Amino acid sequence: MANEIYGWCGKILNVDLSNMRVTELDTMDYADRFLGGRGIATKIYWEEVGADVDAFDLENRLILMSGPLGATGTQGASRFEVVGKSPMLMPEGFCYGNLGGFFGPYLKRAGYDGVVISGRSEKPVYLWIHDGKTQMLDASFLWGKGVYAVRDILKETHGKNVRFITTGVAGENMCRSANLMTDNEGSATGGFGAVMGSKNLKAVAVLGTGRPAVANPEELKRLNQLAVQLNKRDPLMAPYPEEQVRRTGKSSCYQCGLDCKYRNSFRTASGKDVVRKCQSMFVYFPWVMGRPGESAETAVDATGICNDLSICTMEMYNIVQWLDACYKAGYLTDKETGLEIATLGTRPFFENLANMIARREGFGDILADGLLRAGEKLGSEARAHFANEVSGVGDGANYSAREYLMNGLLYALEPRQPIAMLHEISWLTGLWVMHQSNPESSPVTSAVFRAAAAKFWGNEQAWDLNTHAGKAEAAAKIIDRTYAKDSLLLCDSAWPIMVSWNTPDHVGDATLESRIFSAVTGRKTDEAGLHQYGERIFNLQRGVLLREGRRPKTDDVLKEFNFTDPVETVFMNPDVIVPGPGKEVVSRKGKTLDRDVFETMRKEFYDLRGWDAESGLQKAATLEGLGLADLVQDLKKIDMIFDTTC
Repeated sequence: MANEIYGWCGKILNVDLSNMRVTELDTMDYADRFLGGRGIATKIYWEEVGADVDAFDLENRLILMSGPLGATGTQGASRFEVVGKSPMLMPEGFCYGNLGGFFGPYLKRAGYDGVVISGRSEKPVYLWIHDGKTQMLDASFLWGKGVYAVRDILKETHGKNVRFITTGVAGENMCRSANLMTDNEGSATGGFGAVMGSKNLKAVAVLGTGRPAVANPEELKRLNQLAVQLNKRDPLMAPYPEEQVRRTGKSSCYQCGLDCKYRNSFRTASGKDVVRKCQSMFVYFPWVMGRPGESAETAVDATGICNDLSICTMEMYNIVQWLDACYKAGYLTDKETGLEIATLGTRPFFENLANMIARREGFGDILADGLLRAGEKLGSEARAHFANEVSGVGDGANYSAREYLMNGLLYALEPRQPIAMLHEISWLTGLWVMHQSNPESSPVTSAVFRAAAAKFWGNEQAWDLNTHAGKAEAAAKIIDRTYAKDSLLLCDSAWPIMVSWNTPDHVGDATLESRIFSAVTGRKTDEAGLHQYGERIFNLQRGVLLREGRRPKTDDVLKEFNFTDPVETVFMNPDVIVPGPGKEVVSRKGKTLDRDVFETMRKEFYDLRGWDAESGLQKAATLEGLGLADLVQDLKKIDMIFDTTC
């Protein structure tokens, strides 16, 4: 291997809070097989977090990992990954999250590819990482404060350019759905804020002036320009009434000139300037807009309330939906909850509810353990009012297999909602739906849809969302690309560039990520080579899940509603339309997923992966061929591998 490292910094901080000790790991011991981000973080988890470790145990790790493209100038490479055992899952288990903003690149500018945190401090502390130095500092003056106050204090203490991760009051009180929060309103579900709280860790602050070396700067510059040109597009419509909340532009992350479809800046009628993104904008939106006379600014404020307290907005949406259903059914009253439920849709109601949860006060203490556990505690009548969305960490009815068949495999094989994978299908379909409504709003005709699907999903039949043909192959391709993307830390808002407003055929470039990786690191690879990294990391995660008790025949499954409840509407696609042959438009409204179809797709997927098609177990030869021979012996010990030599 060459003496100079390109892309990576070469060092990972290893922080033991119990002993107040900081050591370093060599990134390159991991990078050859696992790239960075999700890949390296999952490998460290495999090595250091046993199956019997609980989420709030000292032995659990909070693993923060950047990738080889961060801080190199690569467009849309501002992300970082968090991995650890999640207290939000039921039962607790391996989980991951992905955040943007500035923290990941600044960690690399400070000289590190990642941070692995274990143990528990006797008193509140925060980590201060700056240009190759790390200190554990007293955080007593930060404890009890919200995310925005922590941001302001850290900037006052360490300078305006400091970047951070933190958690709010919900994390300190170990609410199981407490988020990990970062700058620019970035967040990760999975309860990682509660893991921070359990370790008496309030924040990690970083500042750095270095930069990782790039093997071929001129080629990277050229590819960046190409990415910007391919990505350039018209903005999406904002969900708020413009006279109440006006979109003022995009809110870019570190060194990013790409058009962002999820992160926007807004100005409210009262003069507030805020950043809002993706699902979090809708945490309270339906109830606010359904209440006559209530301003859309209440919906904007609700997202900020959740972020400041570090409450997961997906979980909070489900809680509000459940309370609404329970109240209308006469199951819950104001006296039982301590809430004025008739005021649901107003700002005071939401603020009161959020604070009760974050501070574990009254009925909020039950909800702080998450709706799934609340349902177990309150009983079957409470569970009877759950919506389909209440089925795990971000798992739900939107983008389900009833409307997009290959999503059934994506949901069934992941420990949490695989949102980046789901976006590949929903975004392409959404652009097609826009074109059907207004041809000027999107270039994605049915022909463009089919061409992009064939190129990016690897099968000529993958576009047809009314048949299972090609869906197992499409799911495998989407998984491999996403795992590689989450290890390079490319942003889901832009990558992959499946379609373009600015090419003659409007089809994007599936090779761009591999060419950028080659330019940055000097390691020549192509699309297939990059996808092999993704396949390896996916199989590594599969090993982790099997070790923690996953059983393929009973756990590689979908929630029952997919087979029994006909789909009525879908986000970005209210009529549930999909392309048919030629210019035909077909609706899947009223459809369910056929059990035999799902079983057929699952067996095909197992076989494509080189797993045993009947048991769903990985074959020893497959793992060895992927360079994962070190997993084989451990999986043999628990009889969770298919080995024909035994």
